[in-house]
Amino acid sequence: MRYAPNVDLAAAVCPPFDVISPQEQRALHQRSPYNAVRLELAEDGDERYRRAADTLRRWLEVGVLRRDGSPAFYVYRQQFQYSGRTYSRSVLFARLRLEEWEKGVVLPHERTFGAPKEDRLKLLRAARLNTSPVFLLYKDDRRLIQPSLAECMGAPPLVEFSDGDSGGHALWRVDDSRLTDALSLAFAGETLYVADGHHRYETALGYRDERRAVALTWSESEPENFVLAALTAADDPGLLVLPIHRLSNTDVPLAEALDRLARVFEIEAVPSSPALLAALAERGRLGSAFGLATAQPPELYLLALRESEVLADLVPQGGSATWRHLDATIATYTVLRYGLGMDEAQMSDTDSLWFSEDANEVLAAVRDGRCRYALLLNPVPIRRILVIADTGERMPQKSTFFYPKVTTGLVFNPLVD
Repeated sequence: MRYAPNVDLAAAVCPPFDVISPQEQRALHQRSPYNAVRLELAEDGDERYRRAADTLRRWLEVGVLRRDGSPAFYVYRQQFQYSGRTYSRSVLFARLRLEEWEKGVVLPHERTFGAPKEDRLKLLRAARLNTSPVFLLYKDDRRLIQPSLAECMGAPPLVEFSDGDSGGHALWRVDDSRLTDALSLAFAGETLYVADGHHRYETALGYRDERRAVALTWSESEPENFVLAALTAADDPGLLVLPIHRLSNTDVPLAEALDRLARVFEIEAVPSSPALLAALAERGRLGSAFGLATAQPPELYLLALRESEVLADLVPQGGSATWRHLDATIATYTVLRYGLGMDEAQMSDTDSLWFSEDANEVLAAVRDGRCRYALLLNPVPIRRILVIADTGERMPQKSTFFYPKVTTGLVFNPLVD
């Protein structure tokens, strides 16, 4: 299902629900009467899900949305800028058959929260539509997929547009049986890794099981057995992973926190935010390092991990060596829990601990008193993410931020015949 050709896609697309702030939600509603946010994240209130379903029905009735008459893949080129550089990545939109994690066909890498899954489940029940895709990675070690995608993008795109927020977009519809068969065959041998959308995938599994439980017959070909997927190669040059930083309102005194942290880290006071970010990146090449910003002077510290018997006592030993040495793991158990004294209830309370991928915003939040502590991390290498997934382990919640999110509104997947 796609927008009709006369709809301005630049005004109609939006980010996925989990990165839309209340301010951006209002702005997107005002941008266009047909913006996809009206399906993805309708205005607040108990009637949000019913409103999304009513909007979907109305748009189909008047022709704002149209359903494809035949199956196809869609290839998407997403261009964007970050820190002065221009990136471009290739994405394949497809329906993906849902499989439980235990089967090893689709692998997660990160833990999830309960509230977003409940929200997405209510939307699925009301609208019966995948509004935004699960974003997955594949290795393509046999180099079978990329040539087919390149051939698809050699033709003029179906639609091409730019916007002021995320850059350029181009979409190709692929219904040539030679190409669709080649892509299907190539993907049949691939393990897929969830980069972004763990909540959406787990919700889709739950919704499928819910529908199957009340069905009189079940053939495994019902639309609920599939989910909208956006697939990108793990070595795509446009695949950018940002760190997710931690902000905390714990009231542990700074002197007490630093005394604990000194047992695990070399601690160095840093004079400025740019100096801290530069030092964090540099020390991160040698081992685990973190930036700590505090609400009282001296304000900025570089924490460089040193081998310590205390570390073995703080980080759970049940996981693999790779998992135990993840920055996100060390941050959770040595800095937040041990150094800042956060307990289990605080770790799951968004008033006590919250997250942001924007380092400058994190530092500003400390300066203006919105939080008492901020912990800055380095990004996780993509190959390490895949290794964690292959071992069957999961990183702590909010370990990775794939930037930018895959655009919502280019294609939708209806869960009705």
